[in-house]
Amino acid sequence: MGELTYDQLSDRMERGELGGSFFLETEDPFLRDEAISLLTEAHLAGGSADFDLDQASGDDLDAASLAAMLGTPPMLSPYRVVVVRKAQGLTPKSRSVVEEAVRREVPNRVLILAAEVPRGSKAKFYDVLRRRCMTTALRAPGTSELPGWLARRARSVHGVELEMPAAQLLAAGIGARLGVLAQELEKLVSYVEPAKKIGLAEVRAAVGALPQVDRWSWIDKVAERRIASALEELPALLDSGESAVALIGWLSESLIRVGLARAGEGALVQVLKRDGSYGNLAWKVRTYVRQARHWSEVQIAAALAELLRADRLIKAGGLSERAALEEALLRIGAGDGSQRQQVAGVGGRGGRSRRI
Repeated sequence: MGELTYDQLSDRMERGELGGSFFLETEDPFLRDEAISLLTEAHLAGGSADFDLDQASGDDLDAASLAAMLGTPPMLSPYRVVVVRKAQGLTPKSRSVVEEAVRREVPNRVLILAAEVPRGSKAKFYDVLRRRCMTTALRAPGTSELPGWLARRARSVHGVELEMPAAQLLAAGIGARLGVLAQELEKLVSYVEPAKKIGLAEVRAAVGALPQVDRWSWIDKVAERRIASALEELPALLDSGESAVALIGWLSESLIRVGLARAGEGALVQVLKRDGSYGNLAWKVRTYVRQARHWSEVQIAAALAELLRADRLIKAGGLSERAALEEALLRIGAGDGSQRQQVAGVGGRGGRSRRI
């Protein structure tokens, strides 16, 4: 029946294109519940959720109860809305009830199904839902996308500007918990009004327990080949709770994008659009292109090899997280003659010399 992004789904509700069946595919409960709220509020506007909204979880919903919900007409609202979370937990009989319902639409009835589709699932149930329902895949942003996701949300939901360094710091302090990030953003908006702009100072003043160094600024330093500065900040970054293995993964991801940017902005944008991350990383494209000027193809390949080596050393217990990542950075920096002496000086601090 067609797949929509969340923004397209929201536009559809604003235009008053209501009714029918909706299938929400997501692994993130915050994104799921936000989309469900969008749909229920649009269809129950001017009515009553107390009388015309049924909500259930698929893992404890039997076929008879589900059929009764779907067969009840609206009382005080334009639509009767039935919401089934965790639809992947429906029994075969309940799935049959759902399939019949989405094949035979009933005026004034809205069915909203949310499911975390198991990876590699070949169940025909999900194919039926995708064909018969208005489908929205609610993809959770990856770690590198969190600052962009926050900045977009600040504009679209609250109408304020969240500066990117502030978004990076907030995401570094909270992590990938989207619900908590949304709550902190809402608090920040009330803190800065009517300034309509949120910068680093506002985030530090309003949010507690923030790291001294955020992972994205640190990754950018490596991508800009400012290795000495990255080495200086590494202890504080690790002391804030960051994992060296995770940093290696995020840094590798960033360098791969920098490598793509060497082929031009268009090549990078094409890949980001294909993997679904462009919406949250559009702001970063020019940064990747600028960073690409600091690297040759050979240097990027060598850096990725060093990071892979560090990852294996950590997992094998050959070196501590800090020592392995420091050594990788020193080896990466050794490929840049302009920084070799400066990097060697940083690496030799603490009375310990390092051979590159």
